[in-house]
Amino acid sequence: MEPVRPIPLINAEHAVRVATLLDSLGVPADRYLERARISPKVREDPRGFLPGRSVWKLVGSASRREGLDDFWLGVAGIAGWRGAGWAPPMARAVTLGDALRVMCRSYVRQIPMNELGLTRDGDVTWFWRRRVADVHDWEGDEPAEQYTLSFMLAVIREVAGPEWLPNRLQVESSARGWAASTRRLPGVRVAFGRPALAVAVPTPLLSAPFPAATPRPTAEAEPPGASFEASLRQILRPWVTGRLLNQQLAAELIWTSPRTLRRRLAEVGTTWHVLADELRFEHAVKRLEVGRHTVCEVAEELGYSDAAHFTRFFRRRAGVAPSTWRAEVARGREAACPTR
Repeated sequence: MEPVRPIPLINAEHAVRVATLLDSLGVPADRYLERARISPKVREDPRGFLPGRSVWKLVGSASRREGLDDFWLGVAGIAGWRGAGWAPPMARAVTLGDALRVMCRSYVRQIPMNELGLTRDGDVTWFWRRRVADVHDWEGDEPAEQYTLSFMLAVIREVAGPEWLPNRLQVESSARGWAASTRRLPGVRVAFGRPALAVAVPTPLLSAPFPAATPRPTAEAEPPGASFEASLRQILRPWVTGRLLNQQLAAELIWTSPRTLRRRLAEVGTTWHVLADELRFEHAVKRLEVGRHTVCEVAEELGYSDAAHFTRFFRRRAGVAPSTWRAEVARGREAACPTR
């Protein structure tokens, strides 16, 4: 039996970036977040990952309904690529080639459904993006291609100049798609229906000095889940609080049915109820560790109408009541860091 594959993911930062851009256009971004099954809480905490299909749905539905056409081809210039979560590792790049090689690694950590690389072909080096997950025919395919291309071009333009365009470009979209109608690529020879998005960069340009930048401190990001269960946990965490977390919602978030969800969980050796309880317990532990939340507040966050029900749930998992667990953690910290 073929193993259950991880769910294609995208870092939540990209959904927030898209929503902010929509806001700037006067487009009701929250409405499109809801249609794409993305929790509005993502704006408050853009860490973690979302289903790639949901982010592409966000981009695609907004583009189609609002007539945005090739707007996404210019987003890097509007949003500023150096502010993206994948950009800080590039701050110490010496040449453009260094910067692109770092981008090939760091960008993929945020969008693990993609693979980026450089392939030399004589006096031209192809800077390419290939999708490694089966994500074709999702709504938002073409705007997502524009979005990625915009950032690829923005990095090259740091060296080549703000108006630089490649003389050749390969796109996955068809000859009836966005690249055939856009006016943003004058003079560029475009090959349609290719297996990867690829920009032709003059090989000598890769040796050009890359502009220095002050490294932006960033917290160590959680890596994308490498299994179905791990990726599902990342998707569900923003929905744990309240009465939102249920099988129907979980299935909708990964664009499948409750029956298929149960089957996939069984194939990896768990059940929905086990997974949901583990996520609730994980959230409760984090809240209790912080110390600013009462047991009643944590119970209410998790959707318990009575704190006693939450206490019974927590006791089954931890062996002690939540108040006792919190006190034991506090004593452990004091013992580890005694006051002088």
